[in-house]
Amino acid sequence: MHPPLLVVGHDELRLQATRDALHYGRLLNPVVECAGLEELTAYVQGQAPYDDRATHPLPAVVLTELHLDRGTAADVLRAVRNQLTLRRTPVIVVADEATEQEIDEVHRLGAAAFLDRGVAVDVLVGVIRDTDVPWAVGTHAALRQETRLQECVT
Repeated sequence: MHPPLLVVGHDELRLQATRDALHYGRLLNPVVECAGLEELTAYVQGQAPYDDRATHPLPAVVLTELHLDRGTAADVLRAVRNQLTLRRTPVIVVADEATEQEIDEVHRLGAAAFLDRGVAVDVLVGVIRDTDVPWAVGTHAALRQETRLQECVT
């Protein structure tokens, strides 16, 4: 199984757009959603219900909204960076608008990229590929075959 892209704070429409971008960019990694900071913290710390790393592997990349219902991308970065095994995991921040101070803060905390939401999905896939993490690139047929294999195993 390929390490997932962990998406934090996206609504269902944005989450589907992210999945579509990965699909069209031929990236085979699954997309895992965390609704907010509390769920992200439980996931990265391996707390229930995410305590089985075979089922909930550590992410290859974290994609987060700048503003969450209960927190910010800075809080996400702190939670990810507090986990020794995730200190080098790229965190990409997405926002409709941001102040210069907010952008500076997420970069200071180690964000790999800050993207305006209006940026084309090709840029998102390009940024992910440029992070030099274990992404699986393949054909859509390979993705369908892997999905069938996973369904047989579970």
